[in-house]
Amino acid sequence: MATALALLAVGAGTGGAATPAPAATQAAAAATAIAKAKAKAKVKATSEPADATLGYRANARNDSFVTGATAAPPFTKAWSVDLGSAVSAPVAVGGKVFVVVNAVEEEESGGPRMELVGLDAATGKRLWPQRLIADNDPKATLAYGGGLLYTQTGRGVVTAWDPATGEQRWTRSIGSGSCEYPPTWYDGTLYTQDGRGTALALRPSDGAELWRAPLVDWGWSPVVVDDLGVWFGFDNASYQLLDRHTGRELRRYDVPDLLALGGNPIARGAGALWLRSDDLDDERTVAYDQNTGAVLRSFPADATPAFGPGRVYVAHRGVVKAISTTTYKTAWSYRSPRGAATVRLVAGGYVYVQDGNGKLMVLNERSGAAVWSYQLWAEPHPMENVLAEEDWRGWVNPGIATHGGRVFAPGQDGVLTAFAH
Repeated sequence: MATALALLAVGAGTGGAATPAPAATQAAAAATAIAKAKAKAKVKATSEPADATLGYRANARNDSFVTGATAAPPFTKAWSVDLGSAVSAPVAVGGKVFVVVNAVEEEESGGPRMELVGLDAATGKRLWPQRLIADNDPKATLAYGGGLLYTQTGRGVVTAWDPATGEQRWTRSIGSGSCEYPPTWYDGTLYTQDGRGTALALRPSDGAELWRAPLVDWGWSPVVVDDLGVWFGFDNASYQLLDRHTGRELRRYDVPDLLALGGNPIARGAGALWLRSDDLDDERTVAYDQNTGAVLRSFPADATPAFGPGRVYVAHRGVVKAISTTTYKTAWSYRSPRGAATVRLVAGGYVYVQDGNGKLMVLNERSGAAVWSYQLWAEPHPMENVLAEEDWRGWVNPGIATHGGRVFAPGQDGVLTAFAH
């Protein structure tokens, strides 16, 4: 594989011998250190609440793993609401569940009518009236972080919302773009990209631009963020790692003269960045070492991998394999009757698979045994071509969520259903 890697060299400083400090000064320093440690722990805790799904593919790493999840099958239907023609991947946190809906059929309105909905997670009761996101601005996406909801439309309008009232806090356009995925909140900053080759960092309190940086390619890419930096990937042709605070490029991988429009989600897991290509000659997912950029592993795949403790879940032609991240041996496999499947969530010891036959399948994480299923969508016609992973369906990002012992799953014709044990 042709690669071009630019690695950042980091210099180390030097210092002289220290003079012992008085006891009072040492005590004050110790108290300050404890306070800083507590503050840091608080930041980390708020950056990713346990037992919550913060957006498309669960979290800032896009690994589809929900820490501390408490939902467990068998499930019964807790409530169900009809919200619109299509419902996005839910955000579920703080006893509430939020979705973006295409509230009116396209042919009836002259275009998608994207609206924000807030519901009580226990009852499905509306928290506030549906909020119009933007007039005829398609493909709005949704994420949560730092106490606010964030939407981003296909044309690059980013808006912050109060989850308690549904009131708009601020809105700004990041440029006439082509945006497919939601922004990502991480450690007090909102990160996004415009689909036209520019990455941006915004201040969550008012949407002010903190920095912008050029990307190696144009196209759709979700924003993946962790302590190492901000990751962007375009199929299996290019990726970049940017500094979270400045936007400075830390690393780049690029296949020269190969245009990658993106669209295939990327993910961080098992010490690597995972890129995927859906070219028939290169239908696979590739793991690049998070520290060096070296290729670690490659697997046939037609869906983005998901992750759980010690496992990576890879799907190809309807076969989902649970692969050890230490030995890379297959622990178990699940086969779809329609030859198409995507792992949407790994939570609480279970693997949630969106099967090509329209069912939500719940598998035991350790054994792969099917423990529960539900028909979310009508089974496709036998002659219909079923894609394993659709980046959007009906102008919204697909996906499911879990929080507070419940699972929230969009289904046929804009119906959102909550399942409980």
